[in-house]
Amino acid sequence: MARRRVLIVDDSKTAQARLRKMLERFDLEVDTVMSAEEALGYLSYRQPAVIFLDHHMEGMDGLEALKIIKSNPGTALIPVIMYTSEQGDVYVGQARALGAIDILGKEVMKYANLEKVLGSLGISPRGVEEPTAEATEPLLTDAVEEKPLVKPLLTSFDAVEDPEPEAVPHSDLDQVQKQISRLFEIHIAKVRQEIEDSTKFLLRRLAKDAQEKNRATNRAANVTPEKAPEPAVPLEPFVEPPAERSGLSNFFLGIILLGIAFLGYHIYVNNRHQELLASQYEELIKRTRAQEELVNRLLSNVSGDADATGAAAGSFADRQILLDALSWAVNVNTQIAFGEIPLGDQRIYMLGELLALLKAANFNGAVYLDIHLGNFCVVEDPSGRFILPEPESNLDECMFLANRVPEVAVNDQVSVGFLNYLHSAPILLEGNIEVELSSHAYSIPRYTYPAITNAVSAGEWNAIAQKNNRISVSFSAN
Repeated sequence: MARRRVLIVDDSKTAQARLRKMLERFDLEVDTVMSAEEALGYLSYRQPAVIFLDHHMEGMDGLEALKIIKSNPGTALIPVIMYTSEQGDVYVGQARALGAIDILGKEVMKYANLEKVLGSLGISPRGVEEPTAEATEPLLTDAVEEKPLVKPLLTSFDAVEDPEPEAVPHSDLDQVQKQISRLFEIHIAKVRQEIEDSTKFLLRRLAKDAQEKNRATNRAANVTPEKAPEPAVPLEPFVEPPAERSGLSNFFLGIILLGIAFLGYHIYVNNRHQELLASQYEELIKRTRAQEELVNRLLSNVSGDADATGAAAGSFADRQILLDALSWAVNVNTQIAFGEIPLGDQRIYMLGELLALLKAANFNGAVYLDIHLGNFCVVEDPSGRFILPEPESNLDECMFLANRVPEVAVNDQVSVGFLNYLHSAPILLEGNIEVELSSHAYSIPRYTYPAITNAVSAGEWNAIAQKNNRISVSFSAN
């Protein structure tokens, strides 16, 4: 009986050796490749019993390779185990959604975990016999011939095995397959080398064109009767040492040009960031002035209601209490976590404390609670629910809530408990203070969103969206 094969896909030879050492306890043939591209070439001519796939690799990463393996009918049935240092519920959910049967950690993986997951695939350690057909199935009569229920899928490169294993020289087949594997590796290395050579050629060509233009400019400026070129020195020598120096100069000139371009890009990004900070600072100044005007208006209203016969002490106390109420309203954390109901049950205590302060200050008027939503950049999980993407992902990999859910009613943003409090609170039933709710959705952000460019990640965008996902408190005195 031929031994089963296992493929390890990892660009770390240390990690390969560690996993191979643990797999020695099993009766397995272990093959290794250094990249996802080489693994796909391997799978075009051989199907292992299981694949151990790393995530962080140069070129194609593990999840991209997993998606390709599961989308190919010829390899979709091969069990894939993610063998990676990546952790977190989000990553585990993505890997399982793409078809991984399990995720094993590189740093903390124990032999018991490996034995458990391989045991689920019918692979047992040496010395432990696998259950046979006689032990698990009823005996067949002589008249019934046992046939396989499912025919294994074969790719275009799979070798069709003869019903009699003795007729196939297994060693020759292994040798042919190893030669094909080497050809794939040579082809992949050749493609990489061609890409690298093309890049170097373009850089040299760009540097050479720039140098020729500089030479033409210098000749036009320097060729004068006083500085004529000496006849003993040729103008365009075709000698090998000067050509080498010219190539070296072109190389350094190309590096300088790339450095200038890189520096210019960072200067542009920094200027955009400074402009964004300046606009946010101006908005903060406007908001502060508006709050000062509100405080002065409310204080004048309270002091105007005081008796003219001299309740100065009481008027001062009212001012102080009102200032405490306004200070509390301005400084309270009114941001809303992503996915949280803006006016949920946890906001009842917030509103009750504010109303108590306003009543103590003899406030008579309306309190406005305005709901503002952050335009988060989101993705859909397998169940269709919106979740936040990885912070380092690009903006073009997600979608904006303002485009998917453009309108949100106020009733959808208030819990039943909060509504019951508005209709039953004694302070509100007295009629001196009213509470009005409204929703501005995404129309009035407090903080300006960054420009949508490749330099802005989903995490940077959602950090601004989180600040804009808030409740604003304002007052109107009668």
